Amino acid sequence: MRNLIFFLFFLLSSVVSVSAQDVVEWTPAQISAKLKTATPSVILDVRTQGEYSQGHLAKAVNMDVNAPGFDQKIQTLDKKKTIYVYCAAGVRSRKAAAILKQKGFNAVSMSGGIQSWTAAGLPVVK
Repeated sequence: MRNLIFFLFFLLSSVVSVSAQDVVEWTPAQISAKLKTATPSVILDVRTQGEYSQGHLAKAVNMDVNAPGFDQKIQTLDKKKTIYVYCAAGVRSRKAAAILKQKGFNAVSMSGGIQSWTAAGLPVVK
């Protein structure tokens, strides 16, 4: 029984890691350039509401990836648009992008999160 539990845990961990590895990541400069084009897109901030209120990208929608109901909230997003996902440093955005991808969205995670965005001198809204 113990071996079965270990095997199932290993199997589930592998599936989650593969999903996270399949996530496309772009730099803040790449995302900033794409946001200047006319291509329809959504900017998704997956941090907490408190983090979001301290500063976020212009026009960003806030949906905390670790809050209950995240899976239901993302269903309100347009699957025809690219979803640019960011968090503080890039970990939660990769997790969220993997979830979005599994649900049929075209999601791109911002490497380094808003920390890299601001370090590159790009603007935030407070």
